[in-house]
Amino acid sequence: MVLSPDQELFSQTRQVRTEDDEKETFMTEATLVTGRGGVSTIAAVQQSPSIDDEPDTGAPHGYAQEGGFIEGALRRTAVSERFDLSLVLARYRRQYGFSQAVAEDHRRELVRFLALCATAQQYGHSYGMMGAIDELWHMFVIFTRDYARFCEEVAGRFLHHIPEPHGVATQGTIDRYLAFLEDYRTVYGEAPPPAYWPKPKRSPDNTDGSCDGCDGCSGGCVVDAIP
Repeated sequence: MVLSPDQELFSQTRQVRTEDDEKETFMTEATLVTGRGGVSTIAAVQQSPSIDDEPDTGAPHGYAQEGGFIEGALRRTAVSERFDLSLVLARYRRQYGFSQAVAEDHRRELVRFLALCATAQQYGHSYGMMGAIDELWHMFVIFTRDYARFCEEVAGRFLHHIPEPHGVATQGTIDRYLAFLEDYRTVYGEAPPPAYWPKPKRSPDNTDGSCDGCDGCSGGCVVDAIP
């Protein structure tokens, strides 16, 4: 299927854990969202985590091994999870046609990302963003008062959203995104859901990267580093 320029592909995923052979499967509903807000379901498929979802030993190291990082991240995550995003999610659901359950999944992943960003900044680091969760971040930012209050409560400062100027993720953004994936696993004790946090592909010389299976990356975004 060829998508027109005003169409984006989102994945609605509910993770289903099975006890069979201690394997995990994921039920994914791919939904086509048009620029006019119309929604049509394309297909529902099952996918299993592949070897690509395992830690990449060639990826840049994350920051979670620094002293106090994990404790700080978990504390900020607890604060972020209590923040009321009901108005943001209501508009998000109306615009993209997501169910309440899927929107809540997206919410969980976004606040985890921002809590990790807030923690990394305390150590002078920043993360890159790729994947469908970026769309909810865009939505949250335009609720300026709520977003500013969230940033103050979770980070103690404003978390600026900086899109790539040319719409293409730089190697620096890709490296910072890979650091986020590693720290997510370390802090939360589980792999980042691949439907929400796609694994970038690297070229053989590690000088280029692209999103694996992600049609809504928007070229990547980054949270500003400590000034």
